[in-house]
Amino acid sequence: FEVNPRLQRHFVTFAIGFPGPTSLHTIYNTFLNGHLQHFSEEIQGMASGLVNGALNLHKDVAKTFRKSAINFHYEFNIRHLSNLFSGILMSQPENFADPATVVMLWLHE
Repeated sequence: FEVNPRLQRHFVTFAIGFPGPTSLHTIYNTFLNGHLQHFSEEIQGMASGLVNGALNLHKDVAKTFRKSAINFHYEFNIRHLSNLFSGILMSQPENFADPATVVMLWLHE
């Protein structure tokens, strides 16, 4: 597939690579720590573990389910991680008194 150069001159082509694990951890840990400030200290201490778990799960799923001609719908990107954390960021402190409920929320998301 090739785009006619006369048409292509009107557009800019660029690509942004997937952020590295350190960047992803910093991004999501910052959001989660900010949100969990209103929760108990026990739950606040879980932030880094929840982020590490999500990043490791995403990496393993992306490695296991590779995109191919047959499975063209296997595309795992940063949007999936963002959806997971956006669900967690909707939680309210009064609904999560103990860490087990936060883990269940993480599993659900």
